[in-house]
Amino acid sequence: MPDGENDTDPTLPLEAAPAAGVADTVSPAVETLGAEESKALLQPPVEEVPPEVAPDISDLPPAELRAVIESLLFVATKPLTLARLLQCLPGTSDLYLDRFLEGLAARYDHETRGWELRRMAGGWQLLTRRDHYPWVRQLERKELPTKLSKSALETLAIVAYKQPLTRGQVEDIRGVQCGPVLRQLMDLRLVLVVGRSEEALGRPLLYGTTESFLSRFGLGSLADLPSKHEFGA
Repeated sequence: MPDGENDTDPTLPLEAAPAAGVADTVSPAVETLGAEESKALLQPPVEEVPPEVAPDISDLPPAELRAVIESLLFVATKPLTLARLLQCLPGTSDLYLDRFLEGLAARYDHETRGWELRRMAGGWQLLTRRDHYPWVRQLERKELPTKLSKSALETLAIVAYKQPLTRGQVEDIRGVQCGPVLRQLMDLRLVLVVGRSEEALGRPLLYGTTESFLSRFGLGSLADLPSKHEFGA
């Protein structure tokens, strides 16, 4: 063979000739995956579920809007404020919703339904009609609220009308010790501590009523408490 000619057979494919200086190692034809990568490929893809959004009610006719509001009031276990209702009913305003609820309450009264819609404890709640209490009372006596004793009612009335006030002030009015009775009212969530007196020695605790008190007695606010002339005083 003449000098300068390549010793490689020209009839062979180029990849068959090993490159100069490259070790005789054969690379795998298919790239292999690790155990974690294989596991990830075998798992089905997780689909992101968008959060459920309540439809806008601005286009609902009044009859359908009434049905939606009745559903919310039916499942609520405490008075629903306008702010909470607005969160559930996008597309309306607080003024429109408040007037709608007032009209709904008047409609129930006019039709003498078995329930009534009342504004209480800063919100609205659907309740059985007060005139039907004797029959509703027979349904399940043990589930109805426990009856307050005379001493508890007297103490609660003093707190409601004179709040905020200390235990000593309550006892001055009643003429007897009220510590256990106040504790009972707090356990029933009718009374709570609202602060401390800055005027009395020792800064004793001040007591006031709760929203549960308003709900239990069907009051919209403390301004709805009976006045003196309603008691004949």
